[in-house]
Amino acid sequence: MPRYFSLADALLVTLKKDPIFALTIPSKVQSYLACGKPIIAGLDGEGARVINESGSGMAAPSGDVNALAERVLRMYKMPKWGRDKMGSLARDYFEKHFERDRLLDRLDKWMEEEVSRCAS
Repeated sequence: MPRYFSLADALLVTLKKDPIFALTIPSKVQSYLACGKPIIAGLDGEGARVINESGSGMAAPSGDVNALAERVLRMYKMPKWGRDKMGSLARDYFEKHFERDRLLDRLDKWMEEEVSRCAS
């Protein structure tokens, strides 16, 4: 898939409107961030929060086809440098929040804090 992702101008992720999906960050979002490509999304909750917080793309509410179409047109009309900036922000956010070694370091630190807290 990385080859196909690299050829895209933007990447699309959608999820059905469901409270359980709003609690998760789809693995596609993490993969798209890692690829450094702008993201167009039709989803709610955590996935939309990550896209908005990172500046990596545009999220529309899940199931709102008009809002999703509007985001697609807005990105289409955006200058290339704007999409490139979103892609750069996507990669930066991935490295800061999802890069494997950093996640393992955070998990290790959290476990050490919990062991210390429980021991006292």
